[in-house]
Amino acid sequence: MANLLELRNLSKSHGAFNLRDVDLAVPAGTITGLIGANGAGKSTLLKLVLGLLPLDGGEIRLFGEDARLGGARLRQRIGFVQESPTLFPLLRVDELGEVVAPFYPRWDRATYRRICDAFELPRKTAFARLSQGSRMKAALALALSHEAELLLLDEPTSGLDPLMRRDLLDLLLEVIQDEGRAVLFSTHITSDLERVADHVAILKAGRLVLAGAKDDLLESWALVRGGEELLEGPLKDRCRGGERTELGLTLLCEGAGSLASLLPDGALQERPSLEDLVYFHDRGKESLCAR
Repeated sequence: MANLLELRNLSKSHGAFNLRDVDLAVPAGTITGLIGANGAGKSTLLKLVLGLLPLDGGEIRLFGEDARLGGARLRQRIGFVQESPTLFPLLRVDELGEVVAPFYPRWDRATYRRICDAFELPRKTAFARLSQGSRMKAALALALSHEAELLLLDEPTSGLDPLMRRDLLDLLLEVIQDEGRAVLFSTHITSDLERVADHVAILKAGRLVLAGAKDDLLESWALVRGGEELLEGPLKDRCRGGERTELGLTLLCEGAGSLASLLPDGALQERPSLEDLVYFHDRGKESLCAR
């Protein structure tokens, strides 16, 4: 399976923020979720891919080519949607298509009209008068109407109601039915990725702390619940994060398949959610040191 996007040892200093040594691949025919708290580096990473920020180090490969050499020719094969689309506010939906069309050799007016109609977008209404959900749909229609092979979505479901979010996620699943396409989906809403993502990558303070096939990651990590004795045995070496509550300790441990023999009496092991993986990697083990 070919990778439509590869990041190799990517680094960028941006004010006080540092994105460091990021390696990530987005295979064709997949949805990859980029997860992290606000400020983790998700938007910076997408801007680097789009050429909106210069690299400090590393390499970006798009469709098998060096992105720095391919320039606009490669970026024409990308569709991008940001969290709060800021398109021309006074233009009507159908006029937006006419403005964008000259930038893309493979722009298809019929596809744009079809997607707008499928989204029930009022094509004679000015963009500024659309709801937040309809603005997102208009931006998606633009991104999907020039045969984009790689979709980059920056927090696309933020601010959408549950029905609109489900419609958007269903659309992404339709997009990757074409196995020559892929989606890189930045979000902090892990429930969206539980439903649609094939691969996930977790950013923390500019570092990629975990990446892989979603199901493999969920199978290889475990939540362990018990008392203070959890930190007195070999489990503490498997722990990557945890918290202490009035009910006891909860640890996120790697190597789920081989933990049973290490559990003290009374401890419980369970499969984590994506939210658990993000939360406990973000917390780390520091909070467990103080009693």
